[in-house]
Amino acid sequence: MGCLAGVLIATGRVAIVPRKLFAVALAAFLVAAVLALPVLRRLLSSWESNPVLRGRLVAERSGCFNCHLAISGDEIPNPGSRWGSVPRFAAGNAMMYVDGRQDIEEFIRFGAPRSWMSDAGVRERLATQHLRMPGYEDRLSEDEIRDLVTYVEAIENPALPGALPGDSAAAGRELAKRHGCLACHGVEGSGGLPNPGSLGGFIPGFVGRNFGDLVQDKAEFREWVLDGESSRLGANPLLRFFWRRQQISMPAYRQRLTSAEVDSLWLWVAWIRDR
Repeated sequence: MGCLAGVLIATGRVAIVPRKLFAVALAAFLVAAVLALPVLRRLLSSWESNPVLRGRLVAERSGCFNCHLAISGDEIPNPGSRWGSVPRFAAGNAMMYVDGRQDIEEFIRFGAPRSWMSDAGVRERLATQHLRMPGYEDRLSEDEIRDLVTYVEAIENPALPGALPGDSAAAGRELAKRHGCLACHGVEGSGGLPNPGSLGGFIPGFVGRNFGDLVQDKAEFREWVLDGESSRLGANPLLRFFWRRQQISMPAYRQRLTSAEVDSLWLWVAWIRDR
């Protein structure tokens, strides 16, 4: 009996498992888990998908960031243009160029809103400025254009419908920006930014389907924010293994946020998920 490793409960009977058989079964399980990891990561990545995240990926591969999010951090000079530079995403000056979602879409499709093109003076200026926004209507699908518009609209920080400055949802968004939440969780909580060593290979956001598995209710959200983890998920050995290996871990904000501020964050997350 000294060579026996453990017991299995099957059909109401206790079966004794030899040590070698147990070791072989364990090894087979580990190999299967390793082989299944790429499939699991693709599944988690598909669940994370949302219009803002997809729009960011369209912007990356379409070259939008080359001009609108230049690596220098400054706006690119554009002699001859109205303001003398190419507008930078999230610089707070969107109102000088666009008036709503329709203008954003026409910039992407045609290189400028149709209302601009009906003005002879504007047409002349666009023709003489050094850099000119290209139109992407012939290069992007309708779904890609729609997702790209949603991303640009989100990164330009639109007002929350039904929420005035100082209201809880809007205050939650400002807290998220001030405490760096969007740097990891993505524009408007869209997620998908890389996290080497994590289970999915990315940092989850607040919009995709993965959020529902990670946060079951407001109480668990508070736990994540205040303690940097979930006690429910922390009881899972597989998740603890990846938590120890991942490059970026959720920080705890217990000493930095009040209970009311966490409530505001929750209302903002609820707003973007409903949206």
